[in-house]
Amino acid sequence: MGFTIFALIFGLLVLLCFMLTIYMFLRLVIAVTTGKEVPKWMYNIGQGFQGRIHIDYDDITESAALKAALLFFFVYVLANISCIGIMFYMTNNFTLSLYRCLKFQLGLAVISLIIYHLFQLILGLISNHKNKIFRLYSASNAVIAGLFISLFTLTLFVSMIGFPEKPVVVQIDKSNIIVGETKASTLLSDGFYFLEKSADSEIVNNRNDHFYYGELLEIFRDDKSYGFVSVTPTLKDSDKLKNCTITYYRIPADSEALSEVKFNNTDLSKLSIDDFRERDLTDIFSLHPIEYEEIKNDISFTLKIQTSDYVIWKRYSVEADFDSLYKPDKYSVRAQHTIWE
Repeated sequence: MGFTIFALIFGLLVLLCFMLTIYMFLRLVIAVTTGKEVPKWMYNIGQGFQGRIHIDYDDITESAALKAALLFFFVYVLANISCIGIMFYMTNNFTLSLYRCLKFQLGLAVISLIIYHLFQLILGLISNHKNKIFRLYSASNAVIAGLFISLFTLTLFVSMIGFPEKPVVVQIDKSNIIVGETKASTLLSDGFYFLEKSADSEIVNNRNDHFYYGELLEIFRDDKSYGFVSVTPTLKDSDKLKNCTITYYRIPADSEALSEVKFNNTDLSKLSIDDFRERDLTDIFSLHPIEYEEIKNDISFTLKIQTSDYVIWKRYSVEADFDSLYKPDKYSVRAQHTIWE
């Protein structure tokens, strides 16, 4: 839970950085249109945002300062459009292209800054050739500094939290379990019951495991076992079973109910070890995640969806295990999140 709170606070910091940048830009626009000066603190920020070569920026607010800020914005927007275009050409997936560009925002900011300074150098040479004064403005540099810092924090934030992915759906006959979202009360209303537990039984999450949260219980309907589920108090250490979230599902391969169970519309009873060895796991289960990892061993296969830290978005895993004779042993789906750890 603490990591989630930290991530949310960091996300708030990113938002505040962007709001400050927008505020400074609006102050620059207002100052230029009204013929006034921007606040002294903006000049100080602009003077403080320096590279290895120190530049004495002019503490003057005029239309050229606004044009300089707009030039950087134009270069930055153009860099993003180019990045998304290149990524889309490589992946043919707009969402994936957008996500990769979000992770590359700091790099795009640096590239934009280099191109922007090249434009300034060219403009300075042209001005000197025409015997005109070319100025570098601390006011516009303050706005650029604000955007640069905002993009730096955004890059860290996106790298930290990853990308929200669609959950994996377990279909049992005509009932659906969305692992990480479905409540135990939904299973109870669909006619399932939990071995040796009632709807009001107290469930405790000891928070001592990164994979199994709460309590692992066997589920039945019409006296037939349909596997095991982890029931987890959502935001508490303990809660009544009916209020708990299903965070894990597992069914043994020798279960008589296997033919009635599907993972994302994939019939588990028709799968063999050759499917997992020869095909991508994303294809087997008809999943199209943006960020994922496939782990294939001799008799164990795992598809991890959302590989970044699961502090904001849940991580989902689909697992298939086989015995020493390469016969199916068990299939499972889990959801992970720090709110349950």
